[in-house]
Amino acid sequence: MDIFLLLAAGAVGGFIAGLVGVGGGIIFGPVLFFWFQSQGIQDPVLTPLTLGSSLLATFLAALAGAIAQHRKKAIDWRTAGIVGGLAGVVVTVLSLFVTTKPWYSKEEFQVVLGVVLVAVVVRTILKKDNHGNSLSTDGAHRHVGFLALIGAGAGAVAAAAGVGGGVIMVPAFNGLVRLPLKVAAGTSTAAITFIALTGVLVFALRGLGADVPPTASGYVDLQNALLLGAPAMLTARIGVSVAHRINVRWVRYSFAAFAAAVAMKLIWSTLG
Repeated sequence: MDIFLLLAAGAVGGFIAGLVGVGGGIIFGPVLFFWFQSQGIQDPVLTPLTLGSSLLATFLAALAGAIAQHRKKAIDWRTAGIVGGLAGVVVTVLSLFVTTKPWYSKEEFQVVLGVVLVAVVVRTILKKDNHGNSLSTDGAHRHVGFLALIGAGAGAVAAAAGVGGGVIMVPAFNGLVRLPLKVAAGTSTAAITFIALTGVLVFALRGLGADVPPTASGYVDLQNALLLGAPAMLTARIGVSVAHRINVRWVRYSFAAFAAAVAMKLIWSTLG
């Protein structure tokens, strides 16, 4: 039953990743956090193990989604490369000096992830999408310095919450860089592959020698991440296909309701 629940959560996370370009980490992170807690894992291992494992599942979902988005010609590779590369640097720095330190415990992680999820809800409800059908050619909006700011924000969220940073990139690409919504989601998915892979490598190396489960390599639990990531790779492709065929507004609203429920659970656990 436990394995089935992880597989089901991976399938849902992958579909959401392909549908709205957020990578799936906002599902993988909470699932792994509560799963590891139920197995008796506590800090100083719990938080970095959750972050590293979530990023591996996110990478797998994003990789499958990016391949599907590329075939749909829905990726601005210049933007994805710049933002993903710079965000990867931020992930590395924060992972080395912040999120793998003993003081960054489950309480801080729950608050950070809860705030990220609240931001997802607010953005989903209030954001008006740019529904154009062509890439922006406005140089000011695609300037390296401008994209670097987006990458820094995405990298900070990825390192602190174990997600791919899509919650920052999708609205930024759509509203600020002026990419059409579907291209913004595709470009975010591609950038997440760079960000998540960097995070996986850093957390794996930082956790060498730590008292981690036998299924983990450093702070990356390969078994549980793959139980989430394998089905996510299949459903991410389905999510991309659906996103290019239907109006995703009501699907996104349903996802916002789910994110709100998880955020309340995380914040309540912290206060309790």
